[in-house]
Amino acid sequence: MEVPSNAHFRGIQAISDNVVWLSGTGGTVLLTENGGKKWNNITVPKCDSLDFRDIHALDSKRAWVMSSGNGVQVFYTKNGGKTWALQFEDTNPKVFFDGMDFSDELNGVIYGDPIDGSMDVLITKNGGENWDRIPAEKIPAAWEDEAGFAASGTGIVYKGDKIWMATGGGEISRIIKSEDNGKTWKVHLTPIIGGTGQGIFSIAMKDERNGVAVGGDYVDSTRVEHNCAYTIDGGESWSLVDSNGPKGYRSCVTITKSGLALACGRTGIDSSTDFKTWTSISKDGYFTCDAGDKLIWLAGRRGKVAKMRIE
Repeated sequence: MEVPSNAHFRGIQAISDNVVWLSGTGGTVLLTENGGKKWNNITVPKCDSLDFRDIHALDSKRAWVMSSGNGVQVFYTKNGGKTWALQFEDTNPKVFFDGMDFSDELNGVIYGDPIDGSMDVLITKNGGENWDRIPAEKIPAAWEDEAGFAASGTGIVYKGDKIWMATGGGEISRIIKSEDNGKTWKVHLTPIIGGTGQGIFSIAMKDERNGVAVGGDYVDSTRVEHNCAYTIDGGESWSLVDSNGPKGYRSCVTITKSGLALACGRTGIDSSTDFKTWTSISKDGYFTCDAGDKLIWLAGRRGKVAKMRIE
C-alpha cells in the first residue's frame, strides 16, 4: 500500500476499516477515511525533529499525538488535522514518553521512563486540556534499569477506571496496575524475560480480566523464549506462553472485537484465538498494528503500511 511518506510509523489507530490514523518520525501524521485509497498528510507544523511514537483518535476529527523525546510534546486536533493545538510540553531532556491511552474522550494517561525513582505517569480528566503528573512517591519504585518501551506506544491500557502499565529492562518484567484511575498502584510480576532491551513491549486487554502481553528480546529478534504471557484475572497473575508462542520478538499486539489476537514485530506476524497457542501467518516485519472492524492494520519502517482481513 502506498502512502505519501517515508516516515517510520510506530503509532496507529484504526477507528474502523475506513478511518485510520498513523504517526511517526519527522512529526508525521497521516489519515485515511476511505480504507487507504487516499491518505491525507496532516503532519504537525514545525515538528520535523519530533518522533510521534503514539497516537490516539476518537473519530475522523479528534486525535492526540505524543512525541517520545527531544522535548516531549502532546498535540490535539479536533478538525481532522487541519490545525493542531499543543496541550502539553516538557523540555526536561530526562523525560521520555513510552505511550498513552484513553478510556473515553475525557480520561487519558501517559507513561514514560522513570524519573525520581519511579515510572513517569501523567493523567488528564478533561481531554488533555490539563495533564497532571502523579507524584513519584505514589507509584511503586522502579527497579534498576527498569523502563517502558516506545516501540508501538501500546505498553499501557486504560479501560474504565483501570490502568495497566508494562515495563522491561529490569530483572523481571512487571505490570503496574491501578484500579482507581491512577490514585493507587499495585505491582504484578510476569514470566516475560527481563534485562537490557528485554521485557514487555505491548499489552492488550480483551476486557477487564482477559488480556495478553508480548515482547521478548529486542536485540535478538528471533528469540522465542519468554516473549508472551496471558492473564485471566485482570493482570494479577500471568501465565507463560512458550513453545506455542509468537515466533520471535514482538513490538505490538492487538485484539479484535471477536477476540482474535494479532502480534507483530520485525520478524513476522502471529495470531491466536485463545492467547495460549499462536500461529505464524507472515514473516513480514511491522512495528505496530490495530484492529478495525473486519481489517487489521499494520505499519512500520519507511512508510510501510498494510491491511489484513480477519477470517
